[in-house]
Amino acid sequence: MSAQQAGVEELIVGDWRVSAPARAGSSGSRREDAQRHGIPRLSVIVTYFRGERTVGDAVRSVLAQTLPPHEIVICDDGSPDDLDAGLGELREHVRVVRKENGGTGSALNAAAAAASGDYLVQLDVDDAFCPRRLEAVAAVLAARPDVDIVTGDALIEHGERVIASMGRLNPPALARGRETMLERNWIPWPAARRSLVMRHGGWDVRFKVFEDWDCWLRLVLAGAVVAYVHEPLYRWRLSPDSRSSVSRVAHYEDHVLMTEKALQGSDLTPAERARTASLLASRLRSLRRARARDAVLERAPDARRRSLAVLADGGIERATRAKAALAVLSPSLAGGLLARRAQAADPAVAELARRGFSSSVELDG
Repeated sequence: MSAQQAGVEELIVGDWRVSAPARAGSSGSRREDAQRHGIPRLSVIVTYFRGERTVGDAVRSVLAQTLPPHEIVICDDGSPDDLDAGLGELREHVRVVRKENGGTGSALNAAAAAASGDYLVQLDVDDAFCPRRLEAVAAVLAARPDVDIVTGDALIEHGERVIASMGRLNPPALARGRETMLERNWIPWPAARRSLVMRHGGWDVRFKVFEDWDCWLRLVLAGAVVAYVHEPLYRWRLSPDSRSSVSRVAHYEDHVLMTEKALQGSDLTPAERARTASLLASRLRSLRRARARDAVLERAPDARRRSLAVLADGGIERATRAKAALAVLSPSLAGGLLARRAQAADPAVAELARRGFSSSVELDG
């Protein structure tokens, strides 16, 4: 099935190839006039916690944009380090909102409430924009003012090396956007219509790492129109200190919470509800496995019990069953094996695995 047959059209907007939902009367690939509807106001929002070392680079990447932002709003989420020192002479170019520590979701809500632009453009404090990101976003929105969310490809960096593109590891899915969004977040670091975000409650403060996925999922299920730019607009910098580098258990806990929330809502079709129920069962199994794995690695007293629960799960594959059986027989032996495998793994692959990607992912170069 072609993109057009699936209700998606390919556009050339300025210098960028863009996929967006087809409008009535449109056909095939075509060029859009990016100047026709004017330029929306783009507010860049940054959440800050322990980012003194990286915040300067993040802000400089915004100030170096070929199209300047409407504003840069940083929410200091009760960080114990010194934001002003990290900004230095850049302090005059940003608006800072300060609050007690409440997590990334609450910081995003505070930054969004303080912003005055038409769209919120997300930037993590340890990442950076590619030089023409805002220009590309504005061009898409000028050509297609019906679009609520603009996302795009991103470069994935580890150290000084680009190791992959987000579009290859996590490709866009406009033709099956709703169903795929239940399975994976194919809308990374977008620009989103501020009024729509606020109308649907912003970011849920209960999430540890997936507050963005939960937010975009709710907007997509509510009918948000999403456009995707096929060129890299963002630089995702993997580091052990970043917010997303948390335990696998935290990722799976957020998976379960998000899936339960979707099932409790009224926006799912019967087929989507059945698929989501299946995803919940699978994610509960993954959470049990992650907890058992951590218990084995940490030599926890309940390591054998947790491994036995995994072994009793009829839905696990043979390799996982063998590992669980070893952990039941000898948690210390299984823990040593897991630790040795972790030490032997490519550090970049390990960082991606901590964020939910497959441990067998292939890197560029």
